[in-house]
Amino acid sequence: MNWEPLFTSPPPNTGWVLGATDAVVVHRAANDEFHCAVEGMPADAFEVGPVGLQAVKSEAIGPALAKLKGAAEGARSAAVIVPTSWLRSFLIDVDRPPRKEEELHDVVRWRLKKLLPVTPTELRLSVIRQPEIAGQRRLLVMAGIERAMGAIESAFTAIGVEVGLITTRLFALVPRGAGAVRPSLVIQHEENFLSLLLLTEGVPRLIRTKPLALADVGAGTALRELRLTLGFIRDTIGVSPEIEVKLACESRQIDDELRGWLAKQEGLVSLVEKPVPPCGPTTVVNRLGAARLAPAMAVVTGELR
Repeated sequence: MNWEPLFTSPPPNTGWVLGATDAVVVHRAANDEFHCAVEGMPADAFEVGPVGLQAVKSEAIGPALAKLKGAAEGARSAAVIVPTSWLRSFLIDVDRPPRKEEELHDVVRWRLKKLLPVTPTELRLSVIRQPEIAGQRRLLVMAGIERAMGAIESAFTAIGVEVGLITTRLFALVPRGAGAVRPSLVIQHEENFLSLLLLTEGVPRLIRTKPLALADVGAGTALRELRLTLGFIRDTIGVSPEIEVKLACESRQIDDELRGWLAKQEGLVSLVEKPVPPCGPTTVVNRLGAARLAPAMAVVTGELR
C-alpha cells in the first residue's frame, strides 16, 4: 500500500521525531550519509489528554528545534514523526462512501463524534479510501487536534522549516511492501501506549491501540493484548498460516520479553531488522535507542511506501 496519500506531501530527506522529553533530527545528506542530533524539551511543552496531543507551547519548543536545524544542513522541509499516542487511528466501515472529499470528511466526523470525547470540528483528519474486501468498504482515518497540529507547524515555520508530513511512529514503521507477500503485523510499544496494525496484501485489516496504565512497567498487559489480537486475527479475520512481524519497543526490557514470546509462537516470522546506519554522535543512538530513530530512518530512506 502507498502510505503517502495519508499525508500532505512525499517524505523529504529530513525527519524530526518529537517526544514529550526530547526531539531528534535525522537528515540524509546528498552523499547518503546520515546526520542526527537530539535536544531536550521543556517538561511542560506538550499537553496530552484522552484524545492525544491537545496543546503545544510553540515558543517553548522553538529554541530546541532551532539548535537541531544545523544537523539538517539547513533543509527547509521536513517530516515530523510524533508518538502514536498523540493521534488517533481508526478503520471505519462505510456502506456507500461519498465521492466528494468534503462530504466524506463530514461522514467521518459524524462517526468520530461517537468515538472521541471532543467536538469533531476540532479535529484535523487524514482519510484514505480502502480497497473493497469481501464486499466490505473501509476508510483508514488518522485524527488529531487541529490546534495542536497547527502549533507544531508554527514552531517549525518559525525556524524556517516547512512541515510536509506529520505521521505517527506506528505508520512510519510500516515496512515497504508490508503485507504484499504474506500478512504483516506491526507491533509498536511506547511509554504507556501499545499499537497493533495488521496488513494483508498491503491493505490494513486491523488497528488496535491501547493506552497503558502508569503501573504497567513490564510486558504483561502488552502480552495479554497480543494474545487476544492474534486469536482474533486467526479465528475471526481468518489469517493464516504465516504472519510477518515487525516489533519496535522503546523499552529494551519489554522488547526482549515480547521477542522471546513471539519466537515461541507457531506461524509468526520476525522481520529481519536493518541496523541503524551511523549518524552523528554515537551518543544519540546510545541515549535514545534504535527504536526512537527507526521511524525517522524509515521515512528518510524511503521505506515509508
